[in-house]
Amino acid sequence: MSYRGITSSLLLAVGLSACGAAGDKGQDPATSAVAADMLKQQATQVMRLRSLNATRLGLTDEDVGARVNDAMDAFGSAHMREWRRNIRSMRSDLDKLPAGSIDPLTRAAMDDIYAVYLGGSEIPFGYIDIQGRHRPYVINQIDQPLQEVPRIMVNFQRVATAEDAADYLRRMWAITSLVDSVLGKFNADADAGWIPPRPVLEGALVYLDNFTTPAPEEHELVTSLLAGVDEAGQISTEQREQIRQEAIALMMRVVYPAYLNAARTVRLRLPEARTEAGIWAQPLGAKFYAHSIRHEALSDKSAEEIHRLGLAEVKRILAEMDRGLKAQGLATASVGERMSKLASEQRFLFEDSATGRERLIVKLNATAGSMQARLPQYFGRLPEQGVVIRPVPAEREAGAAGGSYDGPPADGSGPGTFWINLRDMDDLPWFRLPTLTYHETVPGHHLQVALARSQRSRPMLWRFSSNSAYSEGWALYAELLAAEMGVYESDPYADLGRLQAELFRAVRLVVDTGMHEMRWTREQAIDYMQSTTGRGEVDVTAEIQRYMAWPGQALSYKLGMIEILDIRANARARLGEAFDLKVFHDKVLATGPVSMPLLREQLAGWTE
Repeated sequence: MSYRGITSSLLLAVGLSACGAAGDKGQDPATSAVAADMLKQQATQVMRLRSLNATRLGLTDEDVGARVNDAMDAFGSAHMREWRRNIRSMRSDLDKLPAGSIDPLTRAAMDDIYAVYLGGSEIPFGYIDIQGRHRPYVINQIDQPLQEVPRIMVNFQRVATAEDAADYLRRMWAITSLVDSVLGKFNADADAGWIPPRPVLEGALVYLDNFTTPAPEEHELVTSLLAGVDEAGQISTEQREQIRQEAIALMMRVVYPAYLNAARTVRLRLPEARTEAGIWAQPLGAKFYAHSIRHEALSDKSAEEIHRLGLAEVKRILAEMDRGLKAQGLATASVGERMSKLASEQRFLFEDSATGRERLIVKLNATAGSMQARLPQYFGRLPEQGVVIRPVPAEREAGAAGGSYDGPPADGSGPGTFWINLRDMDDLPWFRLPTLTYHETVPGHHLQVALARSQRSRPMLWRFSSNSAYSEGWALYAELLAAEMGVYESDPYADLGRLQAELFRAVRLVVDTGMHEMRWTREQAIDYMQSTTGRGEVDVTAEIQRYMAWPGQALSYKLGMIEILDIRANARARLGEAFDLKVFHDKVLATGPVSMPLLREQLAGWTE
């Protein structure tokens, strides 16, 4: 995509929230300018270390103050140590600023961000991913660097000029160094006994094998580059042909050999892969899971407490679903069995064909558009950017989530994107899809992320941070809000789909803690999720293997939603008739992606 990056003036504005800009009462303008400059420098340093994230966000070399769109990230052990040294130094530099340099909300938000960046600092295993999060397995089936780098280049790297095309080609050259650093980390961890479960590695191999299947000239790394060249219209026919030939040559001589080597390496170590599903089986695995609960779910609850909470939520939601099913004349068998039977009815399914997939996408767009029209009743501020709905590319379907979202580019010049996984059309009954659409688009991820990125007085790292408990908690809250808006009143089956989605998130509390704390097997987790929710085997298996690769991340949805609902209930109780739901939503979204304790503190200040 040929998006333009944000202007350099934006970067000069980072460092101060809207309620604490330089020159406000109680702040020394000169000191505030020093703080803003420091936060700007820290943001550019982070983006240089994670240049692919800068590209993903739509930032240009000029925005970051360095060449980034031709650079390649590195994931080796030495790079992990260097990253942590830099983050500790940044946090230490903020500590040295004079008192009052930064308003308290901005400082607290930055402290949260740097805590996530440091990850489990006592744990040498795993890797720092493209967004700066500590993940356990540098090779996995869902978000490994060997998947994310091509995805970012294809979907986010702009090609508007010959120089942009040259940057893209230089990145293709650098794929050898990318693969070398990934395999170096993978082998170092494996040599120390830290190796992923077998299904995680097998899923990664599916992707790696699919990656090298197309003819070089038909690979998406080549076709997306040429599509950008054609769209730009500024490159001569001769230059285009030269770019095409070099890209094909790079695929044959650099990219494919590197990925074939990666696949060989994984296959050689596959016999060593763990049979245990949970992170507990790894050296320091219990510490890693505790870290994940703190930094992914942003919770101070123990794994045992989360497990019990999940079981209680499952029981509550099942009772509500049972009432809804009986109202539709479905009274026998378990809730999961009844939902599974309902999902197999042809009236809810789309044809497994190109036409069926196209019809599904059209209907999803209509659903998002209908919700968009309702938003002004519930929100005072809405994003300027729209959202597009696209199918997950075939080579990523096997390991990808059922739905995911990418935000609009940094300068707001393009839409957000909801990616829907169409790998199994028989497991996509329509009654589930409105809720998924509200989660990923509006009033869920797109509304929250686009508004956060538009707050140009905020530090760059805050505007673009990915706080799972806040963002996923908000998106799950948005699913319930859709019901409160009345969108399901004439469609009881879609409301059952909403409840099934909430049940799915409650089950995640049970199976994630079950595998990583209570030593459940993969098969136990699959059986529990499938029998409880009534979801299809393909979908459930992919989900369970996602939690195996991402310990703790799946907890953030339900725990974050519970926190937001509790904050809302407290605000309503304190304000009484003065409580305004629209104002509440605007306050939550204006705070931006922060930890739940910080969000609670900010909303308590509002009610006072």
